[in-house]
Amino acid sequence: MKWTDQGIILSSRSYGENSRIVSLLTPQYGRHAGLIKVPKTRSRTSLEAGTFVEATWNARLSEHLGQWNLETQAAMGARLLSIPLALTALSSACSLTDQCLVERHPYPRLYDLLKQFIEDLVHSPNNLIPYVNYELALLKDLGFGLDLSVCASTGQQHDLIYISPKTGRAVSREAGEPYKMQLLPLPTYWIDESAMPDIRTSLTVTGYFLIQHLTERQGLPNIRDRLIEMVVKAAL
Repeated sequence: MKWTDQGIILSSRSYGENSRIVSLLTPQYGRHAGLIKVPKTRSRTSLEAGTFVEATWNARLSEHLGQWNLETQAAMGARLLSIPLALTALSSACSLTDQCLVERHPYPRLYDLLKQFIEDLVHSPNNLIPYVNYELALLKDLGFGLDLSVCASTGQQHDLIYISPKTGRAVSREAGEPYKMQLLPLPTYWIDESAMPDIRTSLTVTGYFLIQHLTERQGLPNIRDRLIEMVVKAAL
């Protein structure tokens, strides 16, 4: 068994003295793991999360772990080493992707979205709106997208300020008033692009639905908790 595809490194962990198990997201073969030998002369940066590679996977049988041959195209994380907030966002997006996706199932749209997010982050490292949008896309593509078009109770399109934690649908101020303590806040900028972004609230909401639908058993990655701490400190 052998194939070649473009890929984004999601994670890398030690295996033995001079090998690592590397997980990639590829457009054709989805989230895929493989083993790679790491000689002392190879830079660890080339295996960091967010690195764009050309990947060739080999195995005797398709169900085997297989071996990687990886050619680095762009070490995107290395470009963010001096910007901790952006580097943490990059690591969080890759870690969530690695945790949420079924292995070896193609997600071509999510591959394109993750690649675009990383490129946007490198271009504008202090802007975390693309990160929030990627978490929303992750929920949507895996079947748990939020419906913010109209109020779930009345069908009205105005004065939407809540989200139902059960359905992921928007709720208006009037309809939600009796239940406001049980509802989630709807970040205004999600439905009004002119509003000031509220990254902290946005991550609270997406985090709730990620736990409910995608990461219930494992919980959210620790790196995402670190991202929220940095967002709070920066008052974003």
